[in-house]
Amino acid sequence: MVINFNIERLEGLLQDFYRITGLTVSVWDADFNMLAYQPKQMCGFCRRIREYPEGRKRCYQSDKAVCSECAATGKPATRICHAGLMDSAVPIKFRSEILGFMMFGQATGADKTEAYPKIRELSRELGADYGQLIELYGELDAYDDEKIRAAAHILEMSARFLWLSEHIEIKSDPSASLLASYVRKNISGDLSLDAIRRGTGLSKNRLYSLAHNTFGTSLGDYIASVRIKEAKRLLASTDLSVAEVCERVGVHDYNYFSKFFKNHTGISPSQYRKNYPFEM
Repeated sequence: MVINFNIERLEGLLQDFYRITGLTVSVWDADFNMLAYQPKQMCGFCRRIREYPEGRKRCYQSDKAVCSECAATGKPATRICHAGLMDSAVPIKFRSEILGFMMFGQATGADKTEAYPKIRELSRELGADYGQLIELYGELDAYDDEKIRAAAHILEMSARFLWLSEHIEIKSDPSASLLASYVRKNISGDLSLDAIRRGTGLSKNRLYSLAHNTFGTSLGDYIASVRIKEAKRLLASTDLSVAEVCERVGVHDYNYFSKFFKNHTGISPSQYRKNYPFEM
């Protein structure tokens, strides 16, 4: 099964949800890559934490943890993140298969003081100013459990019909799935036409046809898009150097990788890491 997310449509849906609830909301694929995010201006508290490399790493790990719990149960999940905020995730499913997740959060409970000990510990571990973090935390809106449950219910209903409303396109061509799986698994290695042909058993013409008809692009551009997607994930979720990231995605020249990444995203790998999740 090949899943194509319509980012433009999803952004519109997330924007509507944010306007109604005031809650930060995002869409992730089944591999825990963020695809869309609203609002584009993150709250000051989270923005301050993500200015620290360790803070960015922990934020990503917290997001992934709530999505992982959601994936394990197939049901909505709510957790308190490393910084003391509530995050909730609901599964996007097609029949019994999880395609991804919709997540909302960066919200405080009715009693804001409950998070103070966690924020104090975090400020010490990051080397951040505790008073400043508390001040920024105080600017966040508080939500009681009933409002959080209502928001989760709305998002769950939305997630059930994304593929029906053309927010997600599902294609079940086994050959396309084989190609997509092979490229993902071998992203750090040889993805020449001959290597893919030998690894998948598909003919050259079939590979070209699959790329065009399933992914709407050339085979080379499809591989490039997968490299960029994996590079973004590594930059956002790990402490790997840019040089190590470029090796992991099969581009073995640092200067070429930097140009390659900027040509596809408009910014350098270092800028992407600093600005994530505003640049996706």
